[in-house]
Amino acid sequence: MGGMGLKVGVYGGSGYAGVELVRLLAGHPEIGALSVASRGYAGLGIGEVHPQLSVDGTYVSPEEIEDLDVAFVAYGHGESAETVRELMRSGTHLVIDLSADFRLPHEELYGEWYGEHPAPELLMEAHYGLPEVFGAPAGRLVANPGCYPTAAILALAPVVRRMEGIRSVTINALSGVSGAGAKPSVKTHFVSVNESAGAYGAPRHRHTPEIETILRRVGEVPDVTFVPHLIPITRGELETIVVDVEGVPEAEEVLGWYAEDYEDWVFVEAREEYPHVAHVANTNRCRLSAAVDSRAGKLLLFSAVDNLLKGASGAAVQNMNLALGYEEDLGLEHLE
Repeated sequence: MGGMGLKVGVYGGSGYAGVELVRLLAGHPEIGALSVASRGYAGLGIGEVHPQLSVDGTYVSPEEIEDLDVAFVAYGHGESAETVRELMRSGTHLVIDLSADFRLPHEELYGEWYGEHPAPELLMEAHYGLPEVFGAPAGRLVANPGCYPTAAILALAPVVRRMEGIRSVTINALSGVSGAGAKPSVKTHFVSVNESAGAYGAPRHRHTPEIETILRRVGEVPDVTFVPHLIPITRGELETIVVDVEGVPEAEEVLGWYAEDYEDWVFVEAREEYPHVAHVANTNRCRLSAAVDSRAGKLLLFSAVDNLLKGASGAAVQNMNLALGYEEDLGLEHLE
């Protein structure tokens, strides 16, 4: 990679996650050239389409981008894999995929939840990009975690790592509407969402196998019950996780595990105060807490993230930094 700065491309740069990527990458000190692709807005100025971005440049078609050092692919599930395959074949040094296409390691498991995989030969090559649990990304392909799994795994991994006899894990999750993506639908229409709240995707939300599969790399965990809810806010997620386990630890002990496991990581913090969405909105932080329901004998874990940043684009830039040997918060300092 040359001394004039990285050549970086964003595919799908007009969706919610893509726009956040452009905003972050435009201010990154190691990036020399940034190309942003959009099938729908090619030829239009980025600032014209998204006036909130103080970014020069024009959207281009995906075919116009070539010879990249780093590529971010922010297409939907099932749409990213072919672009990722072509980028890998073309010799792109690092490819970070924000879809679910490479988060599950086995073709059969992916097929059960998403359908036939477009590029199964790359599944085992992908590194699951949750550095606070698995370290800096290795290899050329990074599977950026889902937003719900990010919050869940960061809360649960220190517990699963240390405790045996977990009988059940139940995750109740609340998410802002941006988590559904930029494409409008009846379910995400203002009139449908405003002054309301409701569960969706139960009992088979596609993030369930991601949470289970990744946690099982850390320790033993039973099948997880995961119930997401849509709430009338733009961004942010809050999860309340109920763990039924033999020998329930004290909350202070769990907070100590968090401090021990995440002390060297910038963007994860644990506090006695229960997290609110407002504590993490517009940041790349995950905020954690714990409590014990001694009457019912359950451990309660709380986790909050901004679904567009730590749950998507901020984490993707963090993964790029670590994969290339930079400080993890380079270009993200203002989001701490």
